[in-house]
Amino acid sequence: MPALKAVLKALDEKNPEVWICLGDLVGYGPHPDECINEIRKRDFICVKGNHDAGITGELSKEVFRQPNRKVIDLSEDIVSEEQKKWVRDLPLIATNTEGDTKWIAAHASPVNPSKWEYLESAFKMRPMLAELEQQFCFIGHTHRPALVSEQIGINKFQPGLKYFINPGSVGQSRDGDYRASCAFLDTEKGIYENIRVEYEMEGVLSDLQSLGFSRREAEYLLKV
Repeated sequence: MPALKAVLKALDEKNPEVWICLGDLVGYGPHPDECINEIRKRDFICVKGNHDAGITGELSKEVFRQPNRKVIDLSEDIVSEEQKKWVRDLPLIATNTEGDTKWIAAHASPVNPSKWEYLESAFKMRPMLAELEQQFCFIGHTHRPALVSEQIGINKFQPGLKYFINPGSVGQSRDGDYRASCAFLDTEKGIYENIRVEYEMEGVLSDLQSLGFSRREAEYLLKV
């Protein structure tokens, strides 16, 4: 929750018109119920992640390794039945087809979202961009920030091109930078920004330990 609050504070300063959450609200930290409530309160457009599907019974827990499975068990106990219903009702894909900015959002792949494929390379992403009608495809799942253009050699945002955008992870970054990660896109001004923010990590580690995780497990979950 501290990481989410830090990210929301940073994004509030940008005053975005649309908020998108790319899934996995649960399954990594000690405050899954609070995270769900905060996302609902702010009226995010939200898609379902594989960890979310893990607490609703839509995805077998056997596919998760430890200590991730342990966190999913914990989340299942903490999250209320009403919250689980809300999570269960989340779509695998969200789209916007109105106006000049058309986009699609999925936790994993926009083509086969229920297979939970990791799109970790431009080699995998570019053929999909050619198939998509939308200009922007927002994805998560890899926990690594990425901006991939339909054109080889272009690594910065340029209006008019198609893009895969991965904002990275709020709670468990996997790119060697432990800070919480999110992204801001202004299509009118042609601005894309990957935002990294510090948060009170020690408190989260302490909360995980109080719930039965070892210090080593807690640090693994936050990728310290």
